[in-house]
Amino acid sequence: MGSRSQPADTYRLIITRRNASEILLFQAGRAWVLPLVEIERHRRIAEQLNSKAARVWGVETYCLFSPPKAACSPSEPFECAVMESVQQNAAPPAGARWIPSSAAARYCDVADATAARSALAETSAYATGKKRGPFARPGWMRELLTWASEQIAPLGLRPTGEFRQLNAGPSFSLLRLETGGGPAVWFKATGEPNRHELPVTAGLASLFPRRLPPVLGVHREWNGWLAAEATGVPLDEAARFREWERVAADLAELQIESIEKTAELLEAQLRDLRSPVLAERIDPFVSRMGEFMAAQEKRDPAPLAPSELAILGQTLNESCAVLDRIGLPDTVGHTDCNPGNIVVSDDRCVYLDWAEGCVANPLLTFEYLRVYMARCGIAEAGPTERLASAYLRPWIVFYPPENLHRALALAPLLAVFAFAVSTDAWRTLDPAGNSRLTGYYRSLARRMHREAARLAERSEPCLS
Repeated sequence: MGSRSQPADTYRLIITRRNASEILLFQAGRAWVLPLVEIERHRRIAEQLNSKAARVWGVETYCLFSPPKAACSPSEPFECAVMESVQQNAAPPAGARWIPSSAAARYCDVADATAARSALAETSAYATGKKRGPFARPGWMRELLTWASEQIAPLGLRPTGEFRQLNAGPSFSLLRLETGGGPAVWFKATGEPNRHELPVTAGLASLFPRRLPPVLGVHREWNGWLAAEATGVPLDEAARFREWERVAADLAELQIESIEKTAELLEAQLRDLRSPVLAERIDPFVSRMGEFMAAQEKRDPAPLAPSELAILGQTLNESCAVLDRIGLPDTVGHTDCNPGNIVVSDDRCVYLDWAEGCVANPLLTFEYLRVYMARCGIAEAGPTERLASAYLRPWIVFYPPENLHRALALAPLLAVFAFAVSTDAWRTLDPAGNSRLTGYYRSLARRMHREAARLAERSEPCLS
């Protein structure tokens, strides 16, 4: 039986060069058309588009931005991407020509001409500063390589010009830059809603230098930074379960190290998800979920009834109160403890991507790690118990085991709640205007309700 094909999207590419004064078109009979590529859905778009352009036509590119589908073709929306050729003077691929951008629309059919005009007008708006977004401007890659060269020169490194672009957008970027004779470096920049990731990353790298890659340079204007590459294997690719146990123990040690650093963590703009903050959000959140349930049109799965939401609110309040009485300290945490962002080597564990970093009860972060492990389908006997044992071992030096296990029993419920209220989207969301996100919050509320029911069924003494 053949493997099932992956869902795919077709993109029209507006490939430019020479400050967007020229555009690449291919001959199709008597007409000229924009290049087309098909890429897999749910994978990194920029990386796939650059790879296809290089492999199919021999054109090395990087992505600038993707215009809205309706802007490319109002009558029949389709996907577009604006890209720039790295080589400014190379000969075109076979069957293609570099056409002056001002004349390109005359060569194309109506759909391609509309897409090209719209995309080039938007590119011009970014280039002239009418629209903000440093990574939608032609030529920014050359600026980045020059700046990166200055940052890493004291280390005896230099960029070779080879790069791998993973994410692209007007205000965010993620690239791996090759260096001559040394380790690669990474450049990352973030816009809203993740502008805080720069101060978070810089603050944590300073506080915990063994557990984050060194920050080699900061580009304030772009809200970006250059970091050394972490050597090792991502946890989700680790061949042995013992690596998960190592990470669990190391996470606990990192959190214990952070106990006296709450002020510094909050100053670095990690999200405040300490127990008093969570407790303040319970009643407003449950009330808001009542509105979301009332807006549900489909009856399957059934919306939670007001009485069920009331029980959920009561259980959340009781759980927060018990967690306070147990007295575990606030520590550094992460609401997206993704194993793909944890690199394991022989001598240490390194944690990447701190956009969802927080200050919270430590066991919540362990719960996120445990859930990821369960999704990975670990083929080991009793993996949950072994992972918990590895995580709790450093804590037992400071806290009675019975208290730790009581807190651990509450973590599945409170971790989902902390994740749900970690941003203000639940407060500002219009249930009628964003049915997908509203449905996602309803699913989180149902999950919390199930966890609350499990606590009641087990008659946990921690809730008595």
